[in-house]
Amino acid sequence: MTIMPVWQRLQERFGFPPKSISNYFRRLRDWGALAVVATGRTAEFTPKSSGRAENEAAIYVLLERVEEKDVEKSSVPVPTRAVNNPPHARAGEDSKLQIEAAPPLTSPKRAAQRREVNHHLRNRQEPFWDPNATTNAMTKRERREAERLASLELQFRSLALRRISTAHVAAICRPFLQAGWTVKDLHHAIDWRPNTDARYHHDADYGVDNVGAWLRYRLSKWIRHDGGFYRSPSQKQAAEKAQRKAEQRAASERRERDRVERAAYEPSALGWRERVALLQKAKGA
Repeated sequence: MTIMPVWQRLQERFGFPPKSISNYFRRLRDWGALAVVATGRTAEFTPKSSGRAENEAAIYVLLERVEEKDVEKSSVPVPTRAVNNPPHARAGEDSKLQIEAAPPLTSPKRAAQRREVNHHLRNRQEPFWDPNATTNAMTKRERREAERLASLELQFRSLALRRISTAHVAAICRPFLQAGWTVKDLHHAIDWRPNTDARYHHDADYGVDNVGAWLRYRLSKWIRHDGGFYRSPSQKQAAEKAQRKAEQRAASERRERDRVERAAYEPSALGWRERVALLQKAKGA
């Protein structure tokens, strides 16, 4: 049950960047569905004595979950749902069993930050920051405080973001806030794809462990290939409003000009017969 996937072929077939493929393989190893048999290496690190001049792909093995009742009894107890450390672990360390079901240890600092966030959200009487206002303050300290309050208001509107600290949310949203985005724009960008009416079918309430990476991924869709940002919904509305005002102003000026021309027009005292006769006489001359 060994496999030897080549990352270049995976990129060509599925269109994933190398970072995403690495995260997927790491997640499979954390779940206990995959283990490393041999790590890959490039040609420059291959021993010359081997005679190989090509890159070597990593070799993985698929793991099967065995229920406790199916395990053959022995004198040495073996914990279920466990895999050994990969062979590339440090030689000085003992090979220990890693229980895949064991959750990662939480940081006391992050837990304290989450408690502080939940405390502020429970005691919220009014918006922390105007959802339609930008955070472009005068000084750097005022701007940072505005970004913190805007991130806290975004956490109130998105339940999934309450699982991480306000500082983490502010660090991810800071480039967008400095580009003139508002809290409503960020909330819209989390749930909707750019320049379309397509809404995401999944949120981070369930099944997402790394909420920070999820938020960064959703907002990255609103960044163009040249590094610039797409216009936010509020910026689009402002541009459309300015366009409508310009069109209305141009129409009003055109009507005023026509009115002035009509007021300055003086009809001739001659009838149409006299005017025709004068024109014929002018042509004959």
